[in-house]
Amino acid sequence: MVICLRIAGYVLCIVPALVSSLEHFPIWLSDRAQALSLFGVLVLLLAVLPLWKTVKQVLKSPSAWMVWFLLWLFLSLFRNIIDGLIAVALVAFPSSMLGALCFYLARRQAKKP
Repeated sequence: MVICLRIAGYVLCIVPALVSSLEHFPIWLSDRAQALSLFGVLVLLLAVLPLWKTVKQVLKSPSAWMVWFLLWLFLSLFRNIIDGLIAVALVAFPSSMLGALCFYLARRQAKKP
């Protein structure tokens, strides 16, 4: 009984989060637009590297408008990723709670003589 509860706990903690993650963040490319978008982000990062020292100095003492602008920029760039992460969390949270309950019951069952 204890082993079954532990296996159920692992399955409930891992499988739903994994399936939801693969659904929202596929590891395969469905079309060329995603590949071009990934390539664009990579090129953008490489292009910004020489400006890193300047950006680092400006960010040492940022003004309020700069903080809000950078926050807006960051959140708007990663909106799709954030939406996907929220969907994954909505699946992973309840399944992990059920898994934790299974682990608790297994521990309690193992302590009984």
